[in-house]
Amino acid sequence: MLIIGLTGGIACGKSAVSFELRKFGAQTLDIDEITHELLEPAGELYETYVQHFGKYIVAVDGLLNKKIIGEIIFNHPDEREWINSVAHPVLLNAARDFLEKCAAKGTEIAVVEVPLLFEAGWEFLFDEIWAVYVGRTKQMWRLIQRDKLTQQQAVARVNAQMSPEEIKERADVVINNKRGTSFLRQQVRAALKGRLVRGRSFA
Repeated sequence: MLIIGLTGGIACGKSAVSFELRKFGAQTLDIDEITHELLEPAGELYETYVQHFGKYIVAVDGLLNKKIIGEIIFNHPDEREWINSVAHPVLLNAARDFLEKCAAKGTEIAVVEVPLLFEAGWEFLFDEIWAVYVGRTKQMWRLIQRDKLTQQQAVARVNAQMSPEEIKERADVVINNKRGTSFLRQQVRAALKGRLVRGRSFA
């Protein structure tokens, strides 16, 4: 089984690469989606967050106010460090469970999408680390458009993460998302070409 850790800066296009990998039969896990599930009222992290931050982070519908939490994460490094310290061990267990299930059912390619892969120190978990890359200008534009942020909010989010350039330097495979879907698909196919996974060659 080929185990890929897929990472990249915010709004760089990790989900698009994950989508293309699924076309080649990959099983994928999005750590962001798991995080959202854990922060639901019945989730493992919900009460931990409420006890730490107080009930002001709870919206009237009983759900956590993601906007408030986002402002905390991206503007308060100490609180961001605390969140990572409590969330990353739980998320690592979820990733391991996913990979064990993939191995048990004979999956050829398993992909874990991890935004903070290097910051979390998860390199040991993967055979290869793939990074999705775009330049800062395009990254900022995509983030502002996608999340309806101000320039200042977008800058805070981008600056809170490892730079795309550093991520690119540390990755085994770099997928440049500077153009459209066709260009992205060509790079994914090229990155898989020639690999043998359980006797199957990806051409």
